[in-house]
Amino acid sequence: MQDRRPPRCTLITSVAPTGELRALAAQDWTEMGTVRMGTLMARRDVDLGTALCVFFCGGPERFNYIPKRDVPAGLRATARLLDNICQRINSGFYLPQPGLALDCRRALDRWLVFQRADRAEGRRGRWQIDETIVADLLDPVRCTAPGTPRPRDAQLWRALLAPLRDLARPRDSHR
Repeated sequence: MQDRRPPRCTLITSVAPTGELRALAAQDWTEMGTVRMGTLMARRDVDLGTALCVFFCGGPERFNYIPKRDVPAGLRATARLLDNICQRINSGFYLPQPGLALDCRRALDRWLVFQRADRAEGRRGRWQIDETIVADLLDPVRCTAPGTPRPRDAQLWRALLAPLRDLARPRDSHR
């Protein structure tokens, strides 16, 4: 007998709706849960790493080779959400967040290996993750956190903003 429960996702790192996405993706892939997750996943402040982790928490391998019309009625909302997430990933909607580790790296690596094998055998699954989109996450050198500003940059900003600061100072109104 096969376990039909979706896999549990342990860590999801997003800047914005982290807590809510983490709780939903780990437990609630019901119709109502997918509606709420869909709303959260449509936000621009969800990073690429979080989007990938939520995608893999949905158990996409269960549906990858099943035609849309053959997905059981009770699982259509899950498959539809996975469709939307994958489409947004491949379109560049989610941006990588520099400096954050990819918590679902093993799942992504395994997915890409199977995807390449499918391509070599001349078949395609339902979801193809664009490797050029996720390349920054896979190579830490390409996705680094920005450094702290150099003092020279701070002086440049002071010089540029000086006229605006002068406007904000109270003026002596002697007539």
